[in-house]
Amino acid sequence: MKPITRLAAALGLVLGIGATAFAAERTATLEVQNVSCATCAPIVKRTLSRVPGVSRVAVSEGNGTATATVTFDDARTDVAALVQATTNAGFPSRTVQ
Repeated sequence: MKPITRLAAALGLVLGIGATAFAAERTATLEVQNVSCATCAPIVKRTLSRVPGVSRVAVSEGNGTATATVTFDDARTDVAALVQATTNAGFPSRTVQ
């Protein structure tokens, strides 16, 4: 462990700050498939919003696919969990670079 990392971890313990204090807010963009009706995009948005750690979701749809922009706490979730959530709801997705 690097000295600065050890110092930050020790300082966090002394101040009573857990590991979540070092978490970062991340944004991921997903291309979501099977978005073919008026209720699909709201379902995708609701599904992603229910993933622990997600703070914001915006979904734009078009031609059977949608783009979901998701802001999340990387200490509580990750992109793989977001992809799994949409896939479990019937909307397979992948990250967009």
